Amino acid sequence: MQELQKLIHSIVQMGHEPDRLPPSKVDLLLYAPCPIKLAVKDQVDLIAREMQGRGEDVSIHIPMGCTSIDPYDPLYQETDPDRLPAIIASIGFGDFWRKEFVDQFVRPGVFETVLPPRINPMIERAGMIDPRGCYTIYGATPYIFLVDSNRLGSLPVPRTWDDLLHPRYRMEIVLCGDGDDMADAVVLNIYKERGIEGLRQLAANVKGLMHSSKMAKIAGSTDPEAVAIYIIPAFFAESTKQPAHVRVIWPEDGAAASPLYFLAKKGERKRLAGLISFFTEGFANIESASWFAPLGRTDLSGLPAGAGLKWIGWSFIETHDVNRLRDELNASFRLMQRAPG
Repeated sequence: MQELQKLIHSIVQMGHEPDRLPPSKVDLLLYAPCPIKLAVKDQVDLIAREMQGRGEDVSIHIPMGCTSIDPYDPLYQETDPDRLPAIIASIGFGDFWRKEFVDQFVRPGVFETVLPPRINPMIERAGMIDPRGCYTIYGATPYIFLVDSNRLGSLPVPRTWDDLLHPRYRMEIVLCGDGDDMADAVVLNIYKERGIEGLRQLAANVKGLMHSSKMAKIAGSTDPEAVAIYIIPAFFAESTKQPAHVRVIWPEDGAAASPLYFLAKKGERKRLAGLISFFTEGFANIESASWFAPLGRTDLSGLPAGAGLKWIGWSFIETHDVNRLRDELNASFRLMQRAPG
């Protein structure tokens, strides 16, 4: 009941029903990662003010709540391309990977990829440049391991994603997750490579789901919820000072990469060049964005030698309804994880 009241309150605060789009469209709709949302908003607002100072009309919408309802949530249901924002930027495998949206707008070529002159070698090596020329991956949330060697004891330090499936880590893993959200790239990659049985093996080892900030806080502590291994975004692992016995492990087969991406309408490239260049190059200049593998960053200093990203691949995306699959696997994983051992 309390959650329902919060939901109703959010809708009332917005002043309209959540299943209707606002009457006027925007030039940029931007959903940014919560840890760097303010820094991103500051940079985008600066570009918008500069454009407006030149007499160029521009409208931007950046939802600031990490889990709140947004008036543009139903956008994927739109059928008229003219009603879409000129640039849609988002994170993860959410609504703009839905089959109906892809079939309506992506496959017909409404959007085009825009790349900087120099590309982050991590992005390039992982094969994250869309060969169809539609999505632009401007960064990624890399999921890595945070390991408490004291709690691990005589057990070997996990080095790969397959290592985490071994029963020796039973109930010694916590996975990034909060509310209905989970580390989608982790679940999809394991399913792609090891099938539903691989997810079952991981679920058997997972003690529970936890918000990234809480994982970073309790790692290495005596908290009752603490474990030996945390599957956590690199930002939270690297931006929090940890005890000496807690180690950051970048998986040898690559950090599971959840996309930060934008869709830019064809024909808008010149008019909105400043906003587009923020994603392709300016994002890399935000200090805190360095842990999100920016597309325009070519200096990889600070990362372990050979650090890479594990991307599910465009052929997998092409042959699967990746948004629906993500939701189905997340639900299945939660059931597996709760099932008695």
